[in-house]
Amino acid sequence: RLPDNVTDVEREDFVNQLRSHFDPQEYITLETATLEASAGLAAKGIQYFFMFVAVLQITLDFFMLWVAFTSNVKNNSWEFGVLRSLGLSMQRTLRAYIYEALALVLTAFFLGAIVGIGLAVTLAMQFNLFLELPFSFAFPTQLFIMVFVCAVFAAVAGSYIPARQLRGVGIANVLKGNTF
Repeated sequence: RLPDNVTDVEREDFVNQLRSHFDPQEYITLETATLEASAGLAAKGIQYFFMFVAVLQITLDFFMLWVAFTSNVKNNSWEFGVLRSLGLSMQRTLRAYIYEALALVLTAFFLGAIVGIGLAVTLAMQFNLFLELPFSFAFPTQLFIMVFVCAVFAAVAGSYIPARQLRGVGIANVLKGNTF
């Protein structure tokens, strides 16, 4: 084992000298510091790739949610008019649509996270069992928080934008179906 204060050039020179003294057919000389740095760089690259895919997926989910809620608002505009005629303000009615979207998205998010974590732990345990390695599980906290924030934003924006189309329409026109 080399001391911690050895420079990279000294480390590389030492490893090259070791390799020249041993037969490469019988012995393998590995520099763990370089391997560890390479593995860390690969893990970071994979993490960034997953973040990119997650943002792309949330963007697609936003548009899907927007289309679904546009259809929902058009199909349920009569219910919207009934709620307005019962005395709910426009803000409260919009808030009800947003709460519905949040309930759907957050339920799907947390159930998906629970199933995904359970599956990941199970597969990691099985993999480590076959290779006789100790179990280790690194939770991607940064990715989890980023996807959560994006999902909440997509839920709010994807439900507010279609529902606000009924903002300027009178209650009687909504009940008659003259909304769009």
